[in-house]
Amino acid sequence: MKYWDTYLKRLNRFGLDYQSRMQGRREAEFERLLLKSVYRIDFFYDGTLYPATLEKYKQDETQTLQYLLTRLDCELAGGTILFLPDKNGENQPWMVYWLENMVASGYNRYVVLRMTHFITWVDREGNQQSTWAYMYGQEDNMLKDEIRSRSRMDTVYSENLKLNFFIAPFNKHIRRDDYFEVVLDEDFIEAYRVTGYDVQSDPGVEYVSVDPIYLYDHTPAPERPEGDTSEDYYWLERGEE
Repeated sequence: MKYWDTYLKRLNRFGLDYQSRMQGRREAEFERLLLKSVYRIDFFYDGTLYPATLEKYKQDETQTLQYLLTRLDCELAGGTILFLPDKNGENQPWMVYWLENMVASGYNRYVVLRMTHFITWVDREGNQQSTWAYMYGQEDNMLKDEIRSRSRMDTVYSENLKLNFFIAPFNKHIRRDDYFEVVLDEDFIEAYRVTGYDVQSDPGVEYVSVDPIYLYDHTPAPERPEGDTSEDYYWLERGEE
């Protein structure tokens, strides 16, 4: 190894000191990986096309979490939504969860989370809002176990197993008691009410707890007949007050 390092130094390959040569060699190895990897993908971010590999995350057979390996110059913030091609070439939404801290590596290794739902709702100002999200129910503890395994002292997110949850990019328009509906198919719609959220555990990521409720009746209120007063229509016009 000493002979090889001296040889590279004389050739001035990857720098004049050991650290820069090791860094340069790892970056070169990653470039070779991009050329031959079966997990190679290309995606657009901020108007630029980036090469990467989308690989299996530890023992996650469901492909809910994946590793996204990129060049060092590709910097992605937590909560960023990327549309990555699947094996059929169709773009699917993934959220950048966090960047694993790998000192002196030749690439960035991001953990990305597959989005499952596109949620829309009306905020308190009456404006239409929307977000991509990963929704999971009471029996799905995979993400809870993953968060716990990271053993971070600053993680304040905790789950009540009697509730449903979704994970989404940080959205300032999500508030407690917000109502939204999830359309699973033409004949099946679920309604939820937001009961709480956490925006501190992971920068750019929001954990939201929701409670299943009955669907709201969106039938418009009947017009008030002439001669009737607001007292006659109290529960239709002022009941929410």
